[in-house]
Amino acid sequence: MCRVFGCVAAEPVSIREELVEGENPLVRQAEVHDSGWGMAAYPTTDGGQPTLVRFPEAARAGAELERATALRGRIFNVHVRRATLGGLTLANTHPFLLGNYSFGHNGTVIAYPRLLEPGVAPPAGETDSEAIFNYLMRYFDPGEVPGSLRRAMSAVVARSAFSGLNFLFSDGERLYAYRFGVFGLHWLARPGRLLVSSEKLTDEQWHTVQQDVLLTLDPARLDEPHAERLLGDELVKRAHVERFEEQAHLRGAERGAFAAERAARVAAAMAE
Repeated sequence: MCRVFGCVAAEPVSIREELVEGENPLVRQAEVHDSGWGMAAYPTTDGGQPTLVRFPEAARAGAELERATALRGRIFNVHVRRATLGGLTLANTHPFLLGNYSFGHNGTVIAYPRLLEPGVAPPAGETDSEAIFNYLMRYFDPGEVPGSLRRAMSAVVARSAFSGLNFLFSDGERLYAYRFGVFGLHWLARPGRLLVSSEKLTDEQWHTVQQDVLLTLDPARLDEPHAERLLGDELVKRAHVERFEEQAHLRGAERGAFAAERAARVAAAMAE
């Protein structure tokens, strides 16, 4: 299980408080979710490319963390990893980026090689999450973002069991957040910004996202995110949601080695 955090704001802001200084900051969660972390920070909301920082090791105090958390932006897509498929490498570290599009995922999609059909770019790493992103971008329509996300998540539901399809996705204009599976997701409005997080980071009145709900966080509308069902009852009923807790106690390099071996095992089984 990983952790995700996102923010959209009316003006460029810092999210250092949420990352390292708050009541329940993401860096504290990295004590358990210690398989790497990354962040896409968009300085504007005109569809431009973000600044991407990624580290294949746990988020800890130091010069790199100081530089990363000093970034300011109007859209942030942040991910703290707990490896389940794929080792502790930069290629396996979220968020994944293609041009102005960024994607971070919380959950495990065990039969992810079934998404690698002709025309879908092969992953640079070994994660299920990158395979989902590459499938999404193969059929992506920038004029119909929710429809594109629906197509990708429908393909996952049809082809694999999963523990979670929670994700944050941004096109550089808005941030999209989705929840489906065993993990939670929450949002909070503050003056001039909207936050979304897998964890309630403060004692404020966070709102819980329901199953199969897609949030659209728009920097031009900061009272609350737009919410809509993504898949609908029929596909939700067909989904095979399962906890994958094999070797859940492992940490650090041992967890990375297990996740690398597991990804190789899945790929070999799918190739038979």
